[in-house]
Amino acid sequence: MTLLNEAQLEQLKEITTHLRQARQEKSIRIEEIASQTMIRAGILQALEEERFEELPEPIFLQGFIRRYGDALGLDGNALSYSLITNVVREDSKNAHKNSDNKGNTYIPLVLTYILLLVGASAGLLHILNPQLTAESPTPENKDQQSIVSNQTNKKID
Repeated sequence: MTLLNEAQLEQLKEITTHLRQARQEKSIRIEEIASQTMIRAGILQALEEERFEELPEPIFLQGFIRRYGDALGLDGNALSYSLITNVVREDSKNAHKNSDNKGNTYIPLVLTYILLLVGASAGLLHILNPQLTAESPTPENKDQQSIVSNQTNKKID
């Protein structure tokens, strides 16, 4: 089972103690409850003996507690609801904390993606059209080019 916080463990202990007492008052064996609820006797024993590490996820426990409570003539829905609301409240608090952390990492990732996109675009432009990115003639280069072309024209004449 996933780790439960202290409040959830206390709630689960209260529920299982209540179920065990009700079963013992009615002198019902665990095996009878297991056959009636279709829950393995080992799981029911782990519930009653508070060996929570042997139990499945809390959402499955909700169903087990509901069926166990109904088999004993108790309100199984109320028992399971009290456990799951505590679990859901804690999960929503954790989800809110996690969403705060995600907001902080969102901005640097966006900036990284923008920089990658700009770099990739510049590289693609250079590869596809190297003439645009080559050194453009400056006024000094134009003068040198005209001198060279004049000299070649004189030699040809």
